[in-house]
Amino acid sequence: MDFKAVHYSKVTQDKVLEKDAEGMKVRWLITRDDGAPNFAMRCFEMASEGHSPHHSHSWEHEIFVLEGECLVVCGNQQRKVKPGYVVFIPPNIIHHFANVGKNPVRFLCLVPHHK
Repeated sequence: MDFKAVHYSKVTQDKVLEKDAEGMKVRWLITRDDGAPNFAMRCFEMASEGHSPHHSHSWEHEIFVLEGECLVVCGNQQRKVKPGYVVFIPPNIIHHFANVGKNPVRFLCLVPHHK
């Protein structure tokens, strides 16, 4: 198993192509390809007025907000979060992220491998 240490900006950034995603990009920082058997780490960047689609899935999310102001909607609850906030999204709950500030939002998102 190889050790990995790389600056996040050196990891390829891709546009999020999910239907109804707007102004979102993702970097897959750590994956199975790096030897991680259980979890993937992603870094999302969301432009001003960007948002994810309303969606749900069978796995959880653990999120750490690095910069910007984001509205997180999870089920019938919503919270505005900013740098330093941690967010847990349970499995099978409809959720959504939206940039509610003028600056980009950047957050880490950890998920179990689900494929």
